[in-house]
Amino acid sequence: MREPHMGVLGKSLTTVTVAGAVLSGTFITPATAADPRTCPKGHFCGWSGPNRTGTRTVYSQEPGCYPFKTARSVSNQTSYRIVLWHVSTGCGQGTELLTLKPGTYSDDTGSTATGVEVWRN
Repeated sequence: MREPHMGVLGKSLTTVTVAGAVLSGTFITPATAADPRTCPKGHFCGWSGPNRTGTRTVYSQEPGCYPFKTARSVSNQTSYRIVLWHVSTGCGQGTELLTLKPGTYSDDTGSTATGVEVWRN
């Protein structure tokens, strides 16, 4: 089977389009290739290591008190204030580690966070 013929003008337009996309950086990367050091808007995230390294866990919670998978660094990209705890007997019980306002992060919680309180602002 014969392939369709592309004229010189068609080849030139294709070349210009590809070159323009490369130069402008408009290629879209798949969601799975997203930077693991970032946290999606509307969520809060915890990483197993300091400086947003290690395994990332993404949370989407309404206000309340929840167990928190062990985290050494965190990011709050919600509209809520979150308080991280090293829990001994329940949320709000133990050692309060830090409070994060919306849109902030901490590269080291100072200890391992195991509980989180989510507060409306």
